[in-house]
Amino acid sequence: MLIHWPRPWGGDPEKTYNEENLEVWKAFEEAYEAGKLKAIGVSNFSVEDLQNLIDNAKIKPMVNQIRVHIGHVPLELMEFCKANDILVESYSPNATGRLSAKKEIADMAAKYGVSVSQLANRFDLQLGTLPLPKSVHEEYIKQNTELDFVISEEDMQALLAIKE
Repeated sequence: MLIHWPRPWGGDPEKTYNEENLEVWKAFEEAYEAGKLKAIGVSNFSVEDLQNLIDNAKIKPMVNQIRVHIGHVPLELMEFCKANDILVESYSPNATGRLSAKKEIADMAAKYGVSVSQLANRFDLQLGTLPLPKSVHEEYIKQNTELDFVISEEDMQALLAIKE
């Protein structure tokens, strides 16, 4: 179970919503301790949002689901999560299909003999995140599991240098 977003849609952008997030989190903790939930976490939480929970709750988030893909790698947030034993689930590892339009990414995928999506998923795995690819096509769903290759360190650095 995840808190999807630390602020309500249309909410005050100047407000932290720390108290509201803590209130929801305490309900999550109760459900987790009662055995009704196997894991509790958050989505789209910043370092500050996570720190609020860590400082004021009994159970820290087990996961933070955030957008991570070639061209968008929030290293500071990822490092904070790692330091606090919070798994990063990377949603939209293929940037909702936008990566296929980038020649340098397509060329690198071809170098490894894989699709752009496979390269993107492997990239996120090698960053230490759990990629959450999305597809409704059986062939792509299967392809998303075929990641038995390793991107070289040199190529990882080249992919990290790409900006959106």
